[in-house]
Amino acid sequence: MRPQRIPDEAISADEIGIETARLGDFILRSAFQPVYQRKAGGLLAVCAEGFLRPFRNATPMPPRPYLASLPAEDRAVAERLAAALHLGNYRHVDPQGLDCVIGVGASPGFAEDLASLLDRAELTRGRITCTFRNLAAFDFEALPGIAQTLRLHGLRIALGGIAGEPPPLELISSVAPDLVRIDGLWFRRVAESEGASRLLPRLVEGFQADGAQVLIEGIETRRQLSAALDAGADLYQGFLLSPPQLAGTATDASQIDFAEMFAGEAKVIPLFGGRR
Repeated sequence: MRPQRIPDEAISADEIGIETARLGDFILRSAFQPVYQRKAGGLLAVCAEGFLRPFRNATPMPPRPYLASLPAEDRAVAERLAAALHLGNYRHVDPQGLDCVIGVGASPGFAEDLASLLDRAELTRGRITCTFRNLAAFDFEALPGIAQTLRLHGLRIALGGIAGEPPPLELISSVAPDLVRIDGLWFRRVAESEGASRLLPRLVEGFQADGAQVLIEGIETRRQLSAALDAGADLYQGFLLSPPQLAGTATDASQIDFAEMFAGEAKVIPLFGGRR
């Protein structure tokens, strides 16, 4: 049975309009992490991704174990609440003017129900990207249809990886995403190996040749950023650049200057991008 759409009273707002939701013993909040694009001489934040932050008795719990612990019906509600919170709280992202990235829930009917929440965002729909972060939770045969439903609402599509690997090529072919995400855990393993990191540009170029932008996530060190830049990715995300912050928290997403980032290192940054 499909879950009912979430009622408005499930979400409350504080005195400045930041929204939270209650589900059982948990308070659900939004956190946002900037995503950067390469500009002349550095990186500039162009969008921010919403992440669910569950709290019980003011103690945070990692979102994936939290969702996995819920019965199917409650998980469906939590996925919809997360999308509603991210869309409603996006007006409080600092800085303003960024596009929005939200996760796609794996419960039945999520894509259809999302339509009722889109008016909560103060953004045109073409500036919202729906991302399939955990592909293992989805039926691959159903994914093209889910993506098509989201596109009919004017939304962009991003595909994440599975089991710490990039998205399968056959899935990219059938879904034709606007954005391909390279998983941080997999990327960090590859980036730390000189031999394996030489394969990254070819992988990135292959995704781009299929018409998708490429986001490398999970960047935590300057060496990893260097490998991502050398690979010619379109977008960059990770704790080195900026960590996720709860909605309403001041976020430093000013332009990241390569000269400062790589000061004291013999890193040469190609003037016009990576090896494309």
